[in-house]
Amino acid sequence: MRDLFIVGAGGFGREAIWTVERINSLSQQPTWNILGYADDDPKWKKGENFEGYPILGTVETASKDHPGASVFIAIGNNKKRADMYKKLRGHDFPAIIDPKAQISPTTDFQHGCFIGAGAVIQVGAELGKFVVVGSNAVVSHDATVGDFVNMGPGSVIASGVKVGDCVSFFANSATMPWITIGEGARITCGAGAKTDVPAGAEV
Repeated sequence: MRDLFIVGAGGFGREAIWTVERINSLSQQPTWNILGYADDDPKWKKGENFEGYPILGTVETASKDHPGASVFIAIGNNKKRADMYKKLRGHDFPAIIDPKAQISPTTDFQHGCFIGAGAVIQVGAELGKFVVVGSNAVVSHDATVGDFVNMGPGSVIASGVKVGDCVSFFANSATMPWITIGEGARITCGAGAKTDVPAGAEV
């Protein structure tokens, strides 16, 4: 088993641990030894318990105490997730993929990604690093998704779309095929992007 700690003692962190527990339960030999949570929020004290797992202290403390551990960054905010990655260089950052996600064998995705229950990643899609694909979200064929993108539950990136870094797709948002979504754009809940979206814009 490989040691793993989760950065972020919150909702996303709980979802990540729940997914890892299910991955372990379906394996003859469990993959992960979950060490607990690391969190810089001062409300958390080292040694406390959060839903069955210990608080390991701040991120810096956990990193020093467990230098060989793998790390999953469970921070939904794209910029904060990117900043934390820079802070934690030197660790291994595995992708966590829910057993009920469906991923084409021709999909390419990088380290640190999270792919939730019921998500579908279709043929020829490419995901950058630390992409969050929420439950029942869809990345259609030949779409290209940049780094540190967050897709809320039920969101859809259509065929051939090019998505820049740090884009946020909120729940049940969608795009038309073959458009470009610029870096840092936000597609709000239930919204549809029908044409190219400039960097930093909100739909």
